[in-house]
Amino acid sequence: MQQPFETTFTPDMCSVDFTGRWQPGSVFRAMQEAAGAHCDTLGLSYRALQAQGLAWVLSRARVQMDVYPELGQPVRVQTWAGATRHLFFPRHYRFYAGGAEIGRASTLYVLLDIASRKITLPSRLMRDLPVFDLPAPLSVPGTVRPREASQRHDYRPVYTDLDMNGHVNNTRYIDWLMNLIPVEEHARFFVSELLVSYNSEVVPDEPLRLELAASGDVRQLSGWHEDTLCFVAEGHFRAR
Repeated sequence: MQQPFETTFTPDMCSVDFTGRWQPGSVFRAMQEAAGAHCDTLGLSYRALQAQGLAWVLSRARVQMDVYPELGQPVRVQTWAGATRHLFFPRHYRFYAGGAEIGRASTLYVLLDIASRKITLPSRLMRDLPVFDLPAPLSVPGTVRPREASQRHDYRPVYTDLDMNGHVNNTRYIDWLMNLIPVEEHARFFVSELLVSYNSEVVPDEPLRLELAASGDVRQLSGWHEDTLCFVAEGHFRAR
């Protein structure tokens, strides 16, 4: 059986929140870095794809965290690829700290044609991704539907939101959701599950309407450009 790619992250002062634990956005950043490092070993790095006019783009994500590691506590991240499905490239993760599994994730990536800014066929890749004979830790995430909003905010992406693909980085949507939830709620609850649908890329200075919905233990943020739904990020909270 093939072994998953493995790397280690240690939460530092810039990646933990006021409770001293890893931020949810930092979990997504670790996932992005681990996936990138694995693709580097396969000859499918950012630079290699860029030379072909392509880029990896996250389309769906589902993350479960049982507990968030503390400042300075090493986190072992395992990641591996699933079998390509139509236009989608599944990628899975497991997180370990202190000798125990603390979280897991399943995601779907697509290939973006940089020139046309449209999703393109997997056959554009230089080579096939290896398929790992490992079970997915979570079901493949589906489309997350927007809920009725209780708050609305106008927003334009800024410098720190953008990545080298020229659009808002997938991790920033998680930060936006967390930033719109009151600090006192964060002090009492943590996000045990995150579901995200990335529907349409958001580019620099594009005006957005952010809609926050709250229902029971769920907080959901959807982002709209005019009548286009760009993303939905949904967090399920548990008492600390």
